[in-house]
Amino acid sequence: MTSFLIIIFITLGAIASLIKMQISFPQELTSHIKISNSLYGVTSPQVHDPFVKSLNYTPLQNPYIAKTYQPPENHTLITISPSDDSLNQINQTQRSGQKNITFLLQDGVYTLNQTLNIKNDHIRIASLSGNPLDVIIQGSQHKNTGIGNLFRVTGKHFTIDGVTLQNAKNHLIQIAGESDADFPVIRNSILQDGFQQLMKVSYDKDSKPELSSDFGLIENNIFRYTEGIGPNYYIGGIDIHAGNSWIIRNNKFSNIASPGRYIAEHAIHIWNNASNNLVENNVIEDCDRGIGFGMLMGKLSPNVTYSNFGGIIRNNTIIHSDNGDSFSDTGIVLEDSASTLIEDNKIWLGHDYPRAIEYRYPSTKGVVIRGNITNKRISSRDGGEAEVYDNITDADLETILAEHLFSGD
Repeated sequence: MTSFLIIIFITLGAIASLIKMQISFPQELTSHIKISNSLYGVTSPQVHDPFVKSLNYTPLQNPYIAKTYQPPENHTLITISPSDDSLNQINQTQRSGQKNITFLLQDGVYTLNQTLNIKNDHIRIASLSGNPLDVIIQGSQHKNTGIGNLFRVTGKHFTIDGVTLQNAKNHLIQIAGESDADFPVIRNSILQDGFQQLMKVSYDKDSKPELSSDFGLIENNIFRYTEGIGPNYYIGGIDIHAGNSWIIRNNKFSNIASPGRYIAEHAIHIWNNASNNLVENNVIEDCDRGIGFGMLMGKLSPNVTYSNFGGIIRNNTIIHSDNGDSFSDTGIVLEDSASTLIEDNKIWLGHDYPRAIEYRYPSTKGVVIRGNITNKRISSRDGGEAEVYDNITDADLETILAEHLFSGD
């Protein structure tokens, strides 16, 4: 397993051939994308005071800031094989109200015929071998198809560890912030070929604005599209709405890129009343956009106080080759994101987009951008303010790769 992870996070693989296609979507999906794509033309954005805290805000820190994850010791262990009627036993066990259970999956392919709804607290799903290549959970035998979501999580302290998740019509994992599903852990796994964002954290800003999924840990995973490009534009890696104090570290993202019509969402995107999240030591390769904190929408709910507040983006490596992707964009962007720190990232963009890091809109203030090494500009747009110093903006690819390999990322 150790050698598997070393190969993942040091090697930057070759780029697969592109697949071009046109997709039609229902209005509820296209309206979201059209708004986000039109941000580049917003002239009079609505801006909230970024120092007034949102209804879901918490000052508490993620416990994994100070400790490493350890599997729980007090769980009941249940071993499942591919012959056990897929994974429906997980749904059946939860209907009896049981908590504190670890389901250990034997090697094989598990094809689901229904979403696994994780309603109880302290449910852990892990491969028996610890190797995600040995245990595959899928919604179909075909890429980007199948059941809607593989997992929908409403319980607290859900963990998935050491598996491959693939092939869903919507998301591979949806964490329901509207159900206050706190402390989720996603680690040592491969998430690939979902038709929408690979992992989604949802939020009901209208009916339950005080509830959100907080204190999540996402570490040592691969998020990717295996054909070298996404199946449509409405895709992303990790899409977190209203999350507080999440940690996203030591993951690899590749080929989260749109084939046409509009730009894809970021490899990592955190927004909509989000605050104080940490994104560090990730590798992002050939994705339309790398890391985004915030997104200033044209029309805001009265319950959205800010898109993002605070947080740290550091020690990430973002590489985008000149591969002809139609919507290649910036490496890191802040939009309506006050008091954020961006430091010690390495960004090399081989395409012609002019900026490696952007900070946008008047509500983006109190920002510090320092110690980054890029080959493109670090720039304000639309009135964003930041203290910018000790950055290099003319580095070549060899320098950036050397910094990545030898800086302990």
